[in-house]
Amino acid sequence: MCDAPLQLLLVDDDPVSTAVLRSRLESRGTVKVRQVQSGAEALDWFRKGSWDAVVSDVMMPEMDGIELVRAIRVQDPSLPVFLVTGRATVRRAVEGIRAGATDFLPKPVDVEALLALLERAMVERPVREELSHRTLRREGASVADHLVGSHPRLREVARNVARIARLPRARVLLTGESGTGKSALARAIHEISGVTGRFVTVNCAALPGHLLESELFGHEKGAFTGAESLKRGLIEVARHGTLFLDEIGAMPLELQGKLLLFLEERKIRRVGGTDSLPAEAHVIAATNEDLHARVAERAFRADLLYRLDVAAIAMPPLREMPSVIPELATHFARELAAEFGLPLPELDEASFRGLDAYPWPGNARELRNAVERALIYHDGGPIRVSPPDSPPGGRGQSGCEGEASGDGSGVVLPLDLPLKEVERRYLEAQLDAREEMDLKEVAERLGISRKTLWEKRKRFQLG
Repeated sequence: MCDAPLQLLLVDDDPVSTAVLRSRLESRGTVKVRQVQSGAEALDWFRKGSWDAVVSDVMMPEMDGIELVRAIRVQDPSLPVFLVTGRATVRRAVEGIRAGATDFLPKPVDVEALLALLERAMVERPVREELSHRTLRREGASVADHLVGSHPRLREVARNVARIARLPRARVLLTGESGTGKSALARAIHEISGVTGRFVTVNCAALPGHLLESELFGHEKGAFTGAESLKRGLIEVARHGTLFLDEIGAMPLELQGKLLLFLEERKIRRVGGTDSLPAEAHVIAATNEDLHARVAERAFRADLLYRLDVAAIAMPPLREMPSVIPELATHFARELAAEFGLPLPELDEASFRGLDAYPWPGNARELRNAVERALIYHDGGPIRVSPPDSPPGGRGQSGCEGEASGDGSGVVLPLDLPLKEVERRYLEAQLDAREEMDLKEVAERLGISRKTLWEKRKRFQLG
């Protein structure tokens, strides 16, 4: 237990037996007991004190122990509350647990058993508090908590999220460029759906195939060199919750078949195992790639795509919704100021002027970086958020069509170029102008991950 004695509220209308129990508990030096004789008196002390646990008799006049549990749970959903009775029955035990009791003990109380339960309850209380807070968040959750902006395309996304969240077994595929907020959208679906399990994220591009298989499906002890103990996979961990498969297009082809089997049968088999285990999880996948093109290249299984692409939501890029930029930037400014412990800077019409002229290849992630940079260097007065240092053709920068200027300050592009070519030339200009910067710094400047930068270089065949 903790160093300071636990503060225990002991409730029983039999003062003699309660005094004996109190004496035996306090003799251990680990518990400090306040003894009361009714549910009403217990509630009075509960409201004006700070308690680590409550132990209450069930059979009491006026307010019995089960009614007391219900009253306590209204004010503190996670406080350990134990019920004791000399006439314990299965029905009363079940009724007490349903009311919110942590556990049920018969009289006479075994002091050692009670101390063990108290110790376990204190260890588990942070987990119960988090679950309680999560439940409260979900009860009041809405798409607006996760999706910022009043653009018609975002309103359509919100409507689709609300539909999908009502069907927590539906498989969902989120598409969109890097930085558009697919992870936040997946969490919104999870929160609104009300599923009871955890939200578990798996980045399919972060690990090589053999490690990704072990992460997803787990392994038995001795399954391979280094497997010194049994490991539960993340699919098991996400049971009754949500499994979010980010960057699903990067999953190795040989592992896709095993994922397909899980989606079809709702069962998994650990690496090195022989038994199939039930695995119920809401599956959401996300990609910034064209999976149909990957299927044509034989890099992605068509049958897996059909299984994943049941309910699809496409997140639009920021450049196609310029009216959202001030709303999103304001949201980021509030969020970051709170995160840094800084006062919210003054925001006016000029704070975000000119941002809609920049294409934001890193989308919302890049915009957030720009707001964070402005907040860090803010010296007072209204804040001014500016695009990154090298926007194409912006703020009077010079250069030749399709070429970076000598100092890497900008690039001018014709308006009739396809969007893919705009991205290629802009990325090429950024790479040509990097001088001593490494790829990580270039990626941060663009507001994308290093892996995404590497993938774009490979796609556009840039050095």
